[in-house]
Amino acid sequence: MEDYSGYKKAHKLEEVDAAVRFTVPIGPDHEFFTNFSDVRGDFEDRMIYKYLNVNPKTFVYNYESNKGNKTLLFLAGMRGSGKTSELAKITKKLHHSEAFFCVTCNIDDGLDLNDMEYMDIVIFQLERLFEELEKANVNIDASIIGSLQKWFSERVDEVNRAIKKEAGFELEIAAETPSFFSFLKIASKVKSNLLGSKENAQKIRTVFKNNFTDFASQFNLFVGEVNLVLRANNLAKELLFIVDGIEKTASLEIRRKIIIEESNRIRNINVNTIFTLPVELMPQRQKLISFSTVVSFPFVKIREKNGDIVEKAVCRFEEFTYKRIDPSLFDSPDTVRKAILMGGGSPREYLRILEYAAMFIEDDDQAITQIALDKGIKKLAAETAQYISASDLEKLKALKQSNAEGKEIPYDEELLDLLEKLIVLEYNDGTYKRVTPIVEASELYKQYVG
Repeated sequence: MEDYSGYKKAHKLEEVDAAVRFTVPIGPDHEFFTNFSDVRGDFEDRMIYKYLNVNPKTFVYNYESNKGNKTLLFLAGMRGSGKTSELAKITKKLHHSEAFFCVTCNIDDGLDLNDMEYMDIVIFQLERLFEELEKANVNIDASIIGSLQKWFSERVDEVNRAIKKEAGFELEIAAETPSFFSFLKIASKVKSNLLGSKENAQKIRTVFKNNFTDFASQFNLFVGEVNLVLRANNLAKELLFIVDGIEKTASLEIRRKIIIEESNRIRNINVNTIFTLPVELMPQRQKLISFSTVVSFPFVKIREKNGDIVEKAVCRFEEFTYKRIDPSLFDSPDTVRKAILMGGGSPREYLRILEYAAMFIEDDDQAITQIALDKGIKKLAAETAQYISASDLEKLKALKQSNAEGKEIPYDEELLDLLEKLIVLEYNDGTYKRVTPIVEASELYKQYVG
């Protein structure tokens, strides 16, 4: 994942572009980090700790009461809502001796977003686990690693037999004494071939999936042994995996296959895990809650349903702004406030607005002006609304009417598509939706919706 540590607060106009980059999530230790947890409407981050059986005040995990109880939690939210930064904050609070040994798996940093299955992710989880254990100098007995390494080596032999039949390139893995290093070489080799040709990747997946019951057993036994070592060395009570980035995969078909079609395999892996859940899979919530917990992670509620501004949320976005950009680089606080309201409570959308405003700063300007902001909003609004269809506009009109009457709008596939495209934003626990202000600012919306 790209490192944001080199990016600093902008004190000059030419530094603004780097300060408003939204492609790299911010961790809780960075100077840019802003905690939005208490301005997300009905959402409370303390519920995540509760679901993980952690005390939300002390951040202590009650191991004795949860020996056989592993949590599988899906954190569901729209793109740009800040899920990754929230998870980074949660990880920092939980990664200690009285709670969890946290292992974060950013799949966009290790796997092929255009071609991926759940099997790729769980192999990546193992690789990341070994990397973090080695980094923390956790000593795992070679015999424990040996059983897992032997199983992987046997599967690689099966894959090679399948590849050899078609005269493809085999996976070259030498027999070695079990150790962190030797297993990491095998796992890395398998993962790198998953990133190679689709034909070989599919052969690897097929062999592993055909033996998934054995794999799950090996995985769970190894995790159990790791948990014993963590407790014996007073490092943590349990492992916790955080699997982030599924919404970044190339298609809904890939995302559905990973989460929904592979749900039986996911539930066979017996370890505490948080997955991020793309918003377009929320209609599958009833299926998921039969074996997991699903928590909605909404945008910051910047306006009430009746249109009233939530001043506490505006103040938090002002903090968010001035951590990145010195106040002297705006012509007035009113310019900042307008940009905040146009962001609709989405940190990412707000940063995009500032990015576009910076593009229209005149050569002799000394700050981001209201004029530059208005020009940026106009351009971004036109681009965002460019491919909105007539039927989309009818749905947006219905949503506006529902909000005016204080009613909820019924779910359908068209509304889901608008949520996925960030034309409609979602608040509270999903019961409150609004058209993104940038779309409302477009001429198309004004002409057809009003």
